[in-house]
Amino acid sequence: MKNYFIVSLVKNGILGGGMTADEQAITYHTGKLTVPQEYRHLVMRYDEINEVTSGRMFLLPTVTVMKKNGDSYKFAVFFGRNRLIELLRAHGVNAA
Repeated sequence: MKNYFIVSLVKNGILGGGMTADEQAITYHTGKLTVPQEYRHLVMRYDEINEVTSGRMFLLPTVTVMKKNGDSYKFAVFFGRNRLIELLRAHGVNAA
């Protein structure tokens, strides 16, 4: 079963999009052509995630996904940040 979240990738500005979560990974999607190709369909498998932290940016709740290879991605989560964090924990991700 997939879960859906309204998020924006924070990378050289705020890039609107969405995130889906399934049994294998969370995936950020955007259809914006101005976004570099590597971020348009960004798959982050649970076993590749080292840690997820939460915070705030301009009153927006955020999560930062840090992968084991050193890459990190910050997302503004517009609805359901706590639900996203609980979902990540349920898949064995260290989420604070």
